[in-house]
Amino acid sequence: TFYMVTWKDPAEDDRHLRWIRELYRDMHEATGGVPVPDAVNTGAYINYADVDLADPEWNTSGVPWHTLYYGENYPRLQEVKAKWDALNIFHHALSITAP
Repeated sequence: TFYMVTWKDPAEDDRHLRWIRELYRDMHEATGGVPVPDAVNTGAYINYADVDLADPEWNTSGVPWHTLYYGENYPRLQEVKAKWDALNIFHHALSITAP
């Protein structure tokens, strides 16, 4: 599921961000406000990096953000990151980090 809200007036930022964050949290209430991988959810989609998944205010699941995105593949991806991007040139707020 993809959740999105748009607006034009910067004065409305707080209101719209709070609304979408609360909607997302409520949709995943049973799993701590985030799509914890289970029989129903496969986690999150990294093409839309969501920094709220790393924020304990919005992610109360106890599951780290990298598990939501990469599952059990994260340690292997960290090794790839260390080999091919040791200088961390390709990064964003929720990038894979080297081990």
